[in-house]
Amino acid sequence: MNALRTVLNRVNTLLLLVLAGLAVGLTLAWDYYTHRRVPARAGEEYAAELLAYGLNQEALQVLQEAVAADPRSPRGLRLRRTMADLYLDRLGDHEKALAELVYIRTVDPAQASATEERVRQCLDRLGRVYDVQRRLMLEEGKNPVVNTVSSATAIRLGNQQAVPVAEVERRLAQMGLPLQNPPREALDKLVQGMAGELLLKRAAERAGVRREPRFLEQVRLFEENLALQRYLEGHVLKDVQVDDQALDLYLQQHRAEFESPLRVVYSTLAFADEASAREFTAGRPPATAPEKLADRVNALPADLPPVLKGIRWEADPPQGTLGPVEQEGKWLVYQIHEVVPPRQVPPDLARQQARLRLLEQKQSGRLTEAIADLARQEELQILDDVLARTFYPGASGTAQPAPDAPAGQPGTR
Repeated sequence: MNALRTVLNRVNTLLLLVLAGLAVGLTLAWDYYTHRRVPARAGEEYAAELLAYGLNQEALQVLQEAVAADPRSPRGLRLRRTMADLYLDRLGDHEKALAELVYIRTVDPAQASATEERVRQCLDRLGRVYDVQRRLMLEEGKNPVVNTVSSATAIRLGNQQAVPVAEVERRLAQMGLPLQNPPREALDKLVQGMAGELLLKRAAERAGVRREPRFLEQVRLFEENLALQRYLEGHVLKDVQVDDQALDLYLQQHRAEFESPLRVVYSTLAFADEASAREFTAGRPPATAPEKLADRVNALPADLPPVLKGIRWEADPPQGTLGPVEQEGKWLVYQIHEVVPPRQVPPDLARQQARLRLLEQKQSGRLTEAIADLARQEELQILDDVLARTFYPGASGTAQPAPDAPAGQPGTR
């Protein structure tokens, strides 16, 4: 009995020693790993630093360790979103990116709309185009299961009507082609073009082009220009008109712009002797250089020199040189450069052109007045002194504008 008790005591002593050793080992391990593990915030900063150096895989390992500590917390879901972006944009691993996004949507359904675009992007890059289009249709309130193809469908996509026959007819009419028996080649080319346009539009939708900053900026500029045009048409220029009295006055003052008689462009050269003049008219260098009495004069037939007045300029105008003719001891040669025929704008066309010019002038004046009025209302000032200092720093003696000068006066524009 004493021997058994002795054995039991020894066993108990060994067990106590083993348990003590385990406790010490666990304590040392806990101390080691708690000191080795990177704090949460430091882990995120470390991952960001790794990404900055292009160490994508290493950054993923750090993020995975951080997520594993608390996978379903808001912080863990936020880090998973970072991992999904990393898989998608830097590593091209669309399956893993999709897996992370699906996890986020499963744990927190409230993030479904925020992650939908990236999910569609993953599906599109995995070649699952139909799934992407199906999700887009669901977002638009359409049922992708319903068959909308009918006898009036020209182009179909799956079980959905994509382009109706009526749209093809409308395009044919725009091209000036008959709706019955149009040229087969033209019809095939039109339908192929419409199919390509449709596919490209759908690809742009899947790629999220409408949400890109550059696209949004271009749309904003277009809308601003369109709004400006509509404002001018509806508020500034809508009452601008040209009355008949102003039109008649304009036609009288600018008659030469609509009616112009025949004109002759000529030069007059004087030679000291007949031989030199004839050498010149024959195309040979003269013995003595000529004196230029008139250079490219633009004259009416009535204002021409007497020698040129008897020519039938409208019926048979001469070309080149005329002469020589002796006058006051000199031999004159006339060079005919151009005969400008008479111009007569038809009265109706002249009135139309004059009306357009007057309307443009009046609209320009009205626009200037409207801008000046708006500048006064909103106290707009263009600071010429600031512009001068900024863009012409070396200039001296720059005039200083009056502090309260109205728009259009010195110091403002």
